[in-house]
Amino acid sequence: MNYSNITTLSFSGRMAFLATILFSFSFIGQANANDHDFTAAQQAAVDGHFEILAEQQAQSDQELSNKLQADFDDQVNDSEDEFMELNCEAYGYDFDSEVSACIE
Repeated sequence: MNYSNITTLSFSGRMAFLATILFSFSFIGQANANDHDFTAAQQAAVDGHFEILAEQQAQSDQELSNKLQADFDDQVNDSEDEFMELNCEAYGYDFDSEVSACIE
């Protein structure tokens, strides 16, 4: 028998990744099946933790929103100043950023 003609299967990274995901889901499914075994005190503790997480997430979202709004406002102001400076220059004037107007 000639063994040089035997085809070997190469190990696929995608297949390993898929197997890992399926394996993980089997544990997650089992963990979710046990969620309903909490006592009233345990469920209250879990609910309290979820409430804390929700409050922290809301605070984090608000901080991010404020930062994004401040960055946007800065970009708008810079763009307005640049626009006015170009227009003032086009008509032979200088732009004064303190009063946001063209001056001679």
